[in-house]
Amino acid sequence: MPSNEQLEVFGFENEDIKGGMFEKYKGKKNEVHRNAIVYTDPKAMFVGSKIHFKDRFFLCKKGKCCEVLGPSKWRVGATLIKYTTDKLGNIKKPFAYELLPWIFSEQTYLKLKTVNGEFPLASHDIKVACTNEEYQHLDITPCNESVWTAKDEVKKIILEQAKPIWDFIKKSIASDLSTEEINELLGISGAVGSDPTQKLDLDTVLDNI
Repeated sequence: MPSNEQLEVFGFENEDIKGGMFEKYKGKKNEVHRNAIVYTDPKAMFVGSKIHFKDRFFLCKKGKCCEVLGPSKWRVGATLIKYTTDKLGNIKKPFAYELLPWIFSEQTYLKLKTVNGEFPLASHDIKVACTNEEYQHLDITPCNESVWTAKDEVKKIILEQAKPIWDFIKKSIASDLSTEEINELLGISGAVGSDPTQKLDLDTVLDNI
């Protein structure tokens, strides 16, 4: 039990209590965001796995999940820096930004891959325009330069700040459910156990009373 010295008494004024979750990046309709993917190694910008969705995202186990839900699909994550801009994506002064987990579908990954083919995202920011906010349909175009990598001292600070977000992303791609949990989620009944009362004469319960 904590000692009295470890305990504090307060109402709703405590500003030190914050949620442990990071807010994930979402594009917003009628806004253009200027962003960039934060990385330590350009060959390890992303983390992802093949998943299914049924009430929640869960890792594919290549079994009943595929039979019931169809082929698995990739879900991908990256650490995103979102610059403070106007609604057209022009960076405001003074320079400011926020770091966010970005978790997205294989379609968005393929769009990024296409852009990267001509404008490597290790050295180019992107502008993101959202055409459907609910389903996160995004138009992605490259910028001429990368702002966050322009100064080594700024890059070093951002990379340090990004570490816990990267750890969060790896845990947030999908739930790692057991086969039994997947079957339960899909409504697939397991082996039916025997009814222990079938071989019991319930009247004998009263014999010793």
